[in-house]
Amino acid sequence: MTTDAPPGAVLVVQSGSENTGPISLENALHVLGREPFADIGFENPFVSRKHAEIRYSDADYSIRDLGSKNGTFVDGVQIGDQPRRLVGGEVVELGQGQVVTTFALTTQTITLQAVYMKPGRAGGDADDTSDAVLRVDVSQREVYLHGSPIYPALSRKEFDVIALLHERSGQACSKDEIAAYGWPEREEGGVSDQEIGQCIHRIRRRVEPDPAAPIYVELVRGYGYRLNPNG
Repeated sequence: MTTDAPPGAVLVVQSGSENTGPISLENALHVLGREPFADIGFENPFVSRKHAEIRYSDADYSIRDLGSKNGTFVDGVQIGDQPRRLVGGEVVELGQGQVVTTFALTTQTITLQAVYMKPGRAGGDADDTSDAVLRVDVSQREVYLHGSPIYPALSRKEFDVIALLHERSGQACSKDEIAAYGWPEREEGGVSDQEIGQCIHRIRRRVEPDPAAPIYVELVRGYGYRLNPNG
C-alpha cells in the first residue's frame, strides 16, 4: 500500500445538505456521515453516523459503505463494503438519494447543469425501435437523449422519478404518485411538495436544453408533472 499524498479531489454537493458546493478531499481517508460523527458530515436523518468512506490508496480513490442503514449508491448502483473505484464524474448518493454529490478530481471540471454523453456508446439496445428524443432504459438505469446516454448518470431518486414519468409518457402523474415511487422508504408519507419540486428541478437541469423553459418535463398545475419524450 502506498503512502503518497492524494493528488486532490472534491465532492460537489448537489442536494440534501445546506452546505452546497465543493468539499475538498485533502486526506487519504474521509468518513462520510452525519454531523458531528464523520469527517464530512451532513445534517440528514437518513444518513448514518458513519455512512461511507472515501480512501486514497495505491494511486486510486475508492469508496465503500460502512454498514449504513439506507445504503450508498454510485451512479445509481448500491455498493457494499468492498471498495468501488472512483475515477471522477461519479454521482455518489447517501441514504437512497437523500444526499447527492458528484466526485471529481481537482484536474476535472464538473458542471452540474450540463448534460454529458457517455463516450463511445451509441443509443441503447439494438432491439429498441423507439424514436423518442428522450428515452429511459429501466434495465440499464440509463436515460438517453438523442440516442446517447446522459453522463454522469442521474441519481437513484432522480432516475426512479423520471422512470415513472416515462412509463406514463403523455399522462399527468400526481405528486402523491411521484412521492410513493420516488421515496419508497417513506411508507408513512411526508414527502413535501418542495422535495418533489427540487427533484424535478435537478432532473430538468440534466435533460432540458433550457431548464427555465422545460419542454420534456412539464408542470401540470395543481396536480403534478407530465413527460413529453419528444418535447
